[in-house]
Amino acid sequence: MGSFSANPALPQSGGILHKLQSIKIGGGGKNGARMKKRDMVFILRNLSILVANGLSLPRSLETMVKEKSLRKHQAMLETIKRRVENGDAFSDALALFPDTFSEIIISQIRVGEKGGTIPATLERVMLQLENADNMRSKIIKKLAYPFMLIVAGAGSITFMLTYVIPTFQTIYEENGAKLPAVTELLIAFGEFATSYGWLIVLAMVAMVASIVYTRRVPAGRMWMDTWLLKLPVLGQWFKNIAVLQFMEVLGNLMESGFTVVEALGASGKSVGNRCVRKSIYDMREAMMRGEKFSNELQRNEELFPPVVTQLVIVGEQTGTLAKTTEHIRAHLRREVETYTNAMVGTIEPVMTIGLASAIGLILLAIYLPMFDMIGAMNPEG
Repeated sequence: MGSFSANPALPQSGGILHKLQSIKIGGGGKNGARMKKRDMVFILRNLSILVANGLSLPRSLETMVKEKSLRKHQAMLETIKRRVENGDAFSDALALFPDTFSEIIISQIRVGEKGGTIPATLERVMLQLENADNMRSKIIKKLAYPFMLIVAGAGSITFMLTYVIPTFQTIYEENGAKLPAVTELLIAFGEFATSYGWLIVLAMVAMVASIVYTRRVPAGRMWMDTWLLKLPVLGQWFKNIAVLQFMEVLGNLMESGFTVVEALGASGKSVGNRCVRKSIYDMREAMMRGEKFSNELQRNEELFPPVVTQLVIVGEQTGTLAKTTEHIRAHLRREVETYTNAMVGTIEPVMTIGLASAIGLILLAIYLPMFDMIGAMNPEG
């Protein structure tokens, strides 16, 4: 039923959106302008509503062409409308723009065309993209404060070490003040940062370049993704996100009419973590040999939560596996959000206390010699 290749390792026209990752629906290139996810959701939602209310697909597309907020995509939408008016299938018209519409989206719409369920299919694809975008936005908002705290704290400490402490150091040296050990230690840090700061920056650039290069090499990316899953606290968080990505696409494809085996290959490609992706491909190969989906989930129990496995078993027994994936996806969204809240709730106070302690230590190192100087100038006090 699906149009995905039998071998998941073969190149595909779809792509993956990497760091909180979901289906790649945008992209540059000569076949279309880069489309933001909110524009894609807007188009799919309105097409679904218009077609469901009796408007023909060409007329619905013409409405999208006239939409002022989509002006930069007007040429692409006009081309799609013209091809549909000339008798081409909607999915074939979308396939002219592979940099904008992924293979997963096109395949689902093609199935919807064959089954006469285009409005429902467009709505499912729209909800899938919207859920992924909402989840990513929530995660980014949660992590924004800790990130800003790190940047602000690092900037404040660097400024105090490289500018404030050297100024006080000059004053203390001119007055012959005796410096405590903590002040001498911070002065040494400040001198090192001032003299060799360029080496620190260079090392950081080299580290970032190494990470980028490693991510571009298949073997390096596999090693890094495997390592990420083994991190003490973040590892489980990365697993939950990867499984949610997998189940979002798997459930959507099954609701569109794909079998589990047909949907597994495409679902695997929607997962950014290569280690998890390989596990999904291995599951697909096993199922092609006759294994049950639930048995494969149990074999990968370190990846899939017990609740997910049990829901799949119930879905297989009752013949409602596609419907069951809705409950699985809702459960995983709550788990990811709960885990993110707990993680950020732990990180924020630790970072705040650490930053306050570091700044307090610097202030103590600055003012201790000053107190000694005041005491030396007023011995009777």
